[in-house]
Amino acid sequence: MKPEIAFGRLARSCIAPGLILVLGLWSFDRQAAAASDELEYFHECVKQELPTTLHLFVIKNGPDGLTRAEDSAKVDIVNSLFSVCRQRAVDSSHRVDDRSYVDDSVGSFFKQIPRFVELQRQTEQLWKSDPDKAIEDQAVRTYPLCLEGTARRLARTSDDPADTIEHGALAACEKSRQTIFDTYSSHGKSYDPEAMKALEQEFHRKLPDVVTRTRNDVRKATQQ
Repeated sequence: MKPEIAFGRLARSCIAPGLILVLGLWSFDRQAAAASDELEYFHECVKQELPTTLHLFVIKNGPDGLTRAEDSAKVDIVNSLFSVCRQRAVDSSHRVDDRSYVDDSVGSFFKQIPRFVELQRQTEQLWKSDPDKAIEDQAVRTYPLCLEGTARRLARTSDDPADTIEHGALAACEKSRQTIFDTYSSHGKSYDPEAMKALEQEFHRKLPDVVTRTRNDVRKATQQ
């Protein structure tokens, strides 16, 4: 299957009601800060499994389930997420963090739900009026999110300078970058190289602050 066709199908599937809330997690990398290395396995599990847990919750309870009876939704999601990551940590002989870590992570996500709901509304409107542009916009949004998310991960797990982290993020997100060109090409268009340059310059501009804030969060969590 051609990359642009596969991406188009993925984009269409992601417009389903409620799934934008889950896709919003691509930008949700500022949640509860990592603690000591001994707990890193458990913390990484929480971050990796949160999108899946939310996705399953939406399938079971409908797209409004996250905002209806919010406290009950949080409890269900925390229970499921804690159970999965606790068992994985135990099975692999890693430490399990307090349940409060999962509570904080899920709570931080819920605070961002209004922004994700608005994104879903705008995306659905665009999908109805111009589906090709909706797919293009999604491809363009995904690349900066990949860059920043990768940079945060590298900043948490290394002492590398910002320029090394930047090179690592650009390399790791090359596929996401190429998807933009492939998507536009599949619609008989070409993506402006200057627009791509602007995206990467904005990432370069924000990177020092991203690295500093990420490492400050790690230090604060370690000191607690």
